[in-house]
Order: sequence, then structure tokens, then C-alpha cells
Amino acid sequence: MTQKRLLSPKQLSEIVGLSPAQISALMNTGMLEFVEISSKTKMLTTSGWERFQKNATEVKGAEGMAAN
Repeated sequence: MTQKRLLSPKQLSEIVGLSPAQISALMNTGMLEFVEISSKTKMLTTSGWERFQKNATEVKGAEGMAAN
């Protein structure tokens, strides 16, 4: 089993270039997955960020072009 490094919202925000408030908002809306250590401590992984980016990125395919 590969162990992933856990990051605080502030640490992830420094890596990805968003504010800690933006990271927290993504967590609160359920768009960004996290590990809940306690009721006040929520940690993130870079792989969770990568999944968020993949899911949030809109790709126009042939279906999108057919509507035009």
C-alpha cells in the first residue's frame, strides 16, 4: 500500500496557487475530497487535487460541436 502525504488546506493552496479559503470552499461543497482527522482537522492529498482537476475540467468533444 502506497502512503500519501497529507496536506493542510494552506499547504495545498501554496502548491496549487489558490487561497486557503478557496480550497476550504471546494471541500465544503464536496468538490474536493479530504480525510477528516477530527471534527476540526481536515487534510488533503495531491492525488485528490488531481482527481478534482480531472473531474472539473470540461472537454468539448464531437457531441459539443454537433450542437453548433
